Amino acid sequence: MGLRISLVSYLNAAPLGWFFLHGPMRHQFQVIRDTPAQCAARLARGEVDIGLIPTIEYQRIPNLMVIPGVGVAATNEVRSVLLVRPHESRVIRSVALDTSSRTSVVLVKLLLQHRMGLRPEFVPHEPKVYDMLRKCDAALVIGDVALRCSPEEFQITDLAAAWHEWQERPFVFAFWACRPEALSSENQAEIFLEAKNWGLARIEEIAASFSRTLDLPVAFLEGYLRRNLDHDMGPEHNEGLNRFYRLAFEAGLITELIPIRFLAGRMSR
Repeated sequence: MGLRISLVSYLNAAPLGWFFLHGPMRHQFQVIRDTPAQCAARLARGEVDIGLIPTIEYQRIPNLMVIPGVGVAATNEVRSVLLVRPHESRVIRSVALDTSSRTSVVLVKLLLQHRMGLRPEFVPHEPKVYDMLRKCDAALVIGDVALRCSPEEFQITDLAAAWHEWQERPFVFAFWACRPEALSSENQAEIFLEAKNWGLARIEEIAASFSRTLDLPVAFLEGYLRRNLDHDMGPEHNEGLNRFYRLAFEAGLITELIPIRFLAGRMSR
């Protein structure tokens, strides 16, 4: 059996996983495509060796290590992590939270409290925007569902843009994490960096494939992958992530503050 990988099924993660699904070595991997929340749950239960998990879950699942240099991030507007509400809405007393999300749930709570001075009621809900807005004043939606939300239809707050305006740092939504014993060699870890580069060289192919499944224009999806997303994790990303963790801890949204441990070796030099 090959390396067991839990991969987020959304378009934003596709450049990181395309190699494992379609590359020349694809038969060497067992890939399970999941929502972000399910990726974290599988890794926590030991059902996979490595998962593309929401970054907040690193603080909740014990004894994890992170593969350096790879993530799902945004340096400003991300376009697929949104707080949406009807145009006629004037107050936010309640927010429906996409149950597939973990990191963005914490992010929206921090932004509402610190940037808008609000402490609304939060209601977990499956990601169906119209149902969410029938029950609550606003809705947090992520991933491919959020890509369908347009400013013509809703008032939209892009959470990555709001974070950047507040903290002036990138925001990291997800990264590859594993337990130290899960990867048997440094070369096994490095393949995730190679996979990122392989996927980023195939943006047109990825956009065309998702255009068929999402029924959205190829040019729109290609622009999203090239302009809104950042799949690196450098010093500024790490600084932004540490600020996010500290704010989440201070707000009582996580119970401890665990320093990020990166897998050592040639990758991180």
